[in-house]
Amino acid sequence: MGVSVLYNAIPPSSTLYARLQREKALTILVVSLFPYGCGIFRFFEIEPEEINEILEDVIETHQETFGSELEADRIIAEFRSELRLTRQAYPGIEDRRASLEKTSAEIGERLSQELSRRKVANADEIVEKLMFGDQTLAPTLLSTGESLGLISRELVSEGASIFRQIHPKTLFARDEGRQGWCLDHLERWRNLYLSAAENNEEILVGVA
Repeated sequence: MGVSVLYNAIPPSSTLYARLQREKALTILVVSLFPYGCGIFRFFEIEPEEINEILEDVIETHQETFGSELEADRIIAEFRSELRLTRQAYPGIEDRRASLEKTSAEIGERLSQELSRRKVANADEIVEKLMFGDQTLAPTLLSTGESLGLISRELVSEGASIFRQIHPKTLFARDEGRQGWCLDHLERWRNLYLSAAENNEEILVGVA
């Protein structure tokens, strides 16, 4: 069935995005907290006890980056503030997210087949990038293996163009048994591309 892949739009024009390119501690927080809750912009909405436990683990793992307890508290407060400011400046960003929960391999295969049927060149390569990104977040701060994938604005636009031409049900028209579970994920993923393209946003990608 494949791995679970998580997606969250991020505005490249935001202060948060700019800081993620130069501040390692903030980038580590985004990467480490990405799998929890309902998207990175909603992380602080989960149970306070769970928040504290997760943050303590992240800080302990990256002690050399976060420094003293006082410095770590300051960084977390700034991070929380940046998330709040981004949500205020870009309404709905916290809901522009999707996940392919153990459906990525199957959906990717169906999409590749459909693009190949439409005579699209390099269909497999295109789908691989649409699924896992064509860049990585802050490559100068973190190695590829410890970072998140990033879908550039150009690829978001290309993906949205592809999804406008393909109705999700088309990919599972001959296999109604698999349609329900995969179709729900596919539609959410497709809608994320369309909304991110409309808002000129990029998309962060994490594999869980």
